[in-house]
Amino acid sequence: MKKGDASKLSSGPVTRFNSGSATRLNADGTPRGENETALEARKTLRINEMCRFILLSDERVAYSLASAVVDALEYPDAYTCRRCTKICHRILEACAWDARYTQLIGSRMFGKAVKAVVTEPKWMVGIEWDMINLIRDIYVRLVLGQTLLPGGQGPAIQQPKDSTNPHAFEQAKNADKPLIGGGILCTPTDLPREIFAGLPGIGVDKVRQLDADMSQKRSAKDQKDALRELLRVAAENLKQAEGTPADSVFGRAKESEGLLGQHIKRDWVAGDSDKLVTASMVRKQKEAHADEPTIYDAGGLFSST
Repeated sequence: MKKGDASKLSSGPVTRFNSGSATRLNADGTPRGENETALEARKTLRINEMCRFILLSDERVAYSLASAVVDALEYPDAYTCRRCTKICHRILEACAWDARYTQLIGSRMFGKAVKAVVTEPKWMVGIEWDMINLIRDIYVRLVLGQTLLPGGQGPAIQQPKDSTNPHAFEQAKNADKPLIGGGILCTPTDLPREIFAGLPGIGVDKVRQLDADMSQKRSAKDQKDALRELLRVAAENLKQAEGTPADSVFGRAKESEGLLGQHIKRDWVAGDSDKLVTASMVRKQKEAHADEPTIYDAGGLFSST
């Protein structure tokens, strides 16, 4: 119907940003129905109530569901594991502020995520950043008192210290709104720090340095790069301790396959000593040599150049 309407083809979509009338419009330019606002509010309320019932209302239901999702992080299938990380983000946004989830999230979920990255199994190739993003989401909410956007995205927002307790943080305003980002654990826990400090080659000093770096640089890229470097050191030390593993389907990924073994490529800038050579430049050079005339002499065949 839209393809046959010439008016919609000749002009862009009419939205609430470029419409002169006070009527609210949909993205395709059609006016919103009389009850659409109420229907959207009802759907949002239903989502929030289902989340509260499944994860916070009954402990028997919540523990069974959360435990199954956490255990699925070790399932040797990238497709399943990537989707489990998304469910873990939903659990963090809804329950990270609840002290009843501290042991489950800070110890079991965090430990399994770190183990999956450090041991570098072959089935993890391609989803390392998803797992590192989950590690970041857990660490900033439970240890550093920082909130993130839904899905563990965006820069971290540091919550101020509690005026009555210098060892606690003020709760985020969106703690009861998981669809917007959720809250934090006001009283930080040291469980993730202990897991990091127990990794091969990682001690208390490196964990303190990680806290300082992630508190100073709160962008998503900087924090994930800091976590990646810490996990890379642990993976290298673990690899040396294990020796040369047997090549099997469930073995460790090769250095060229895994994310931790790959060096970060430095962007080329003007003035570098290395000359930038592209495929088109090589092709043009070959074509130029092919068109050059050849000169014969008593010594044989050689190029005119």
